Parts: sequence; C-alpha cells; structure tokens
Amino acid sequence: MKMPFSYLYTILLIARQEVTRIRIRFRGRASPVTMVLLLVGILLLLSFRRGVVQGKGLYRIAVSPDGPRVQDERFEVTTVPPSVGYALLDAGAVDLYIDGDRVVHYGAEKSLYAAGALKIYLEKQELARTGQSYGPERAFPLRVGVQRFPIDPASQEEEEVLIPSLMAPPLPFAQVVAVSLHLFPVFFVNVFFTGGFMHEKTDRRITVLLSAPVTPFQIIAGKMVPYILLALVSVVCVAASLKGNVLLALLIFTPVVLFTFSVYLMVPLVYRTFKDTTFISMLATTIITSYLVFPAIFSGINDLSYISPLTLAVKMYRGQPFGLKEYLTSTTPMYIIFALAMYAGSHMLNEEYLMRFRPLYRKAADAIYLLINRRHLNISIFLLSLLFVPIVYMVQLVAMVVSLNLPIRYAVGALLIVAVVVEEVAKSAGIVVLIEQHIVRSIKNILLLSCLAGLGFLLGEKGLLYISVSIVSETMLSAALFGAGMLWLPLVAHIVFTSVVCLLTARLGVRRYPLALLAGSALHIAYNLAVLGVI
Repeated sequence: MKMPFSYLYTILLIARQEVTRIRIRFRGRASPVTMVLLLVGILLLLSFRRGVVQGKGLYRIAVSPDGPRVQDERFEVTTVPPSVGYALLDAGAVDLYIDGDRVVHYGAEKSLYAAGALKIYLEKQELARTGQSYGPERAFPLRVGVQRFPIDPASQEEEEVLIPSLMAPPLPFAQVVAVSLHLFPVFFVNVFFTGGFMHEKTDRRITVLLSAPVTPFQIIAGKMVPYILLALVSVVCVAASLKGNVLLALLIFTPVVLFTFSVYLMVPLVYRTFKDTTFISMLATTIITSYLVFPAIFSGINDLSYISPLTLAVKMYRGQPFGLKEYLTSTTPMYIIFALAMYAGSHMLNEEYLMRFRPLYRKAADAIYLLINRRHLNISIFLLSLLFVPIVYMVQLVAMVVSLNLPIRYAVGALLIVAVVVEEVAKSAGIVVLIEQHIVRSIKNILLLSCLAGLGFLLGEKGLLYISVSIVSETMLSAALFGAGMLWLPLVAHIVFTSVVCLLTARLGVRRYPLALLAGSALHIAYNLAVLGVI
C-alpha cells in the first residue's frame, strides 16, 4: 500500500517546522549543525594526530627497481636505483633503502622503527599470499618458512618456521577506534533530539500539535527526520575524512542511527523531567556504546562479533569483504527494533500517558497495554511476542559475548539465567497486563493466549536463527538459547513455560508476578540444561 502524498507532505511540513524551531532556539549561538561539524573535525584531527587509522606517511623509504612492492599507507615509497637510494639514505632523506632483498638503515631511532614496521608488514603480506595460494585442505597444519630480508647486510638470518593455524590474529584496536568516531556525532545529535522533544513535551506544545489533524506517527516521524539526516551527514563526513567507502559506511551505519533514535525516542516518552531524561540518556549511551564497540574488538577472532555492525565497519577499513549473511545478522534486529519503536511511540504519544507520573515498571506496563488492540487480543499477543524477539535476541547475544570473559561454568550459569528470564518476560508481559486490567480472566483464555505467545516467539526466534544460522547458531550455548531439536519440542516448551507464569500470576495476583516468573524460569532452565545434556 502506497503512502498518500498528503500524508508524506504533512511529515515533511512538521520536519520543516522542527528545523525552524531549532534555528530560533539557537539563534545567536552556535547552531547544532556547526557544533556537530566542529565535533567531527576535532575527533578527526585527534585521530589523524594519533595515527588511529594507519599513520599515513609516517615513514619514508626508497626501493630499488627489483625490490618488493610496498603498499602500506604508513610508508611513502620512492623507486630509485641503488646509487640514488644510498645517497638519499646517507643524507637522511629516507628512513630505509631496500636494495633487492636487503634492507639498509642508517642507525637512527626512526630508521630502526621503520625497519621493524616494514618487517611486520612483509610478514603479513607473505602470510596473506600463502593463504590465497593454498586451499583449506592443505592448511592444517600448514608450515611456512620465512626468510626475512637482512636489515644488516653483513648478517645472515636463519629461516623461521611459522604455523598460521596456531597464530592468534591481532585485535583490531586501531580500526575499532576509527569506526567509533562515527558514533560520537550520532549520539550528539540524539541529545538535541531528546532535548527538543522534552522541551515541547513540558511546554505542552506536543499536546497542541496532537489536537491538529495529524497522526502521532506523523509527529514523531516529522520531528525525527531532520536529526536522522544530520546524523547521516556526520557519518558521511567521518567516512570521507577517514578515506572509507562512503556508500558502504552509509549502508552499515544507517541501521545504527535508526537503532539509537529508537532508544532515544523512548526516553522522553517514558520520563517527564529533564533530570530523569538526562540520566537515562547517559545510561542509554553507555549501554549502546558497549553493545556496539565491545563485540567489534573481537572482529576476525570470534564470529559472535557480527552481532555489532561495527564489525562490518572494521572489515571495511581493513579492506576485507563481508556478505549479505553477515550484514543481515548485524542489522536485522536494529531495523525491526526501530519499526517497533515507531509503532510503540505512535501509540504512546497521547496527553494522558505523557503527563502521568508513575514508576518505570508501571509506565512500561501502560505502554504494553497501549500496544494491544483490545478488539483483536489474540492477534495482538501473537504479534507482540513476535516483535519482542529482536530485543530478546540482542540482550542474549550481548550476554553471550560478555560471558566469554568468565570461567566457563560461571558463564554458562549466568548466561542461561539472563536469557531465560528475558524470554519469559517477553512472552508473558502482554498477557499479565491483560490479567491486571481484568480483560482476561478465565483459564481457557490464558492458555489460548499463552499458546499464541509461544507460537509468535518461536516463529520470530526461528526467523532470526535462519538469518544467522551459520554464524551464531554454531555454538553449543546458542543451540540451547535459540532452540534445538524438533520444531514441536521448543514450541511445546515455550507454551508450557508461558502458561505456568501467566496462570500463577492470575492465581497469586499481579504483585506476585516476580514469583511466577521465577517458577516459569526455573522450568525453562531445567529444559535448557536437558538440551545441553547436563541433566
């Protein structure tokens, strides 16, 4: 179904008014665009001064016509005959001269550093060439004899044997720092978005706008569009300055931008004061940064790093390819969460919800209640459970990555508990809200909704598992967390656990929901342990 032009025009009109409001608010001061560009410039200046990306042009070397090809941005390479090369070296105009298969330095500290860097570069190039020359069937255990260029022409170094399969790949700290530079302007723009939304909320301008012939979705989309475009412009500026592929950077960071805006949209909708909003915004920034940056550090070491799109950005700056499978694994949950946030925000954007002071758990329950269509309870519970899967998926994968730093027996226990509790909350929350509102009372209806919640969760779970089947699902832990065995077995298990939680909640009262959740989670943990073969 195509979006009517008038509907889209209203969104663009609200977006234009938002831009005008920003200009008026910052009149006489530095505009948000200027501040963002200044921030980007400072970050890029620091990155280049510290050599974050590659340390471009750090060393000057000369190579004889029969010498090796050096294609590394750290080296400024000049091809000259030996007579000229040695003259340049004696004059200190170059740090090294490569004469055929010999590397000559002039003894200074920088010259020795250049020789060490060149040695590491040539070793990597030779290993890469070997990896391309030999197939996987000949790679275990492949032994490589390395004969290094002698730095001292009078010395003769012995051949060294390397086994690539036993060598640990280096952590990509430099590239992770570089790709993290894309995030700071995005967070900066999000602060303006959240602050502007809170200003209009506290001044009740949102309430006035809601009385106009516009929908809540149009209001949210219109106010968000200018900031999203500004965030994407900052991504382009950073990528271009770091000599990255701008189009590929946009493809990678667009879901990241949408994901951050989906999180920051919920903050002003749920909280009423600037003090609470500031605290929660900082907490959200910390959590999002940890989720995005921490897995990317293990790029090339552990395939679980693909839960973060920054892993794809690291590969981009390394010049390494990645496929559609890796892209979908990293970004699909973010696209779905953004869609869910826009849907939820359009239902939560009403005066009664915005201005009501209530504890966080009560605001969350009210938000879930607003998402449910009371005329179609069965479909609503099914879709709610289905759409919660990406959130559960991201929480479980983050817990999985963090648990890798713990001893294995503690990691398994903590991971299973966190994963199970999050799953059971996602499946039962909608039904418990209906029980609290006295919309669902009979055991029959509770069991029916539990079946639909279990089915919706299973379908969403298997869908994401299908996308990442060759990456995430290869580990033993994910086999238990994301389903194992025949299709009917995890379906029955989901239904049983959700039914236990909801029936106990109806029996004991909503205030005892944590106890009911504990009982259902205990059964779920026992099931996971059985799948793992522990019991």
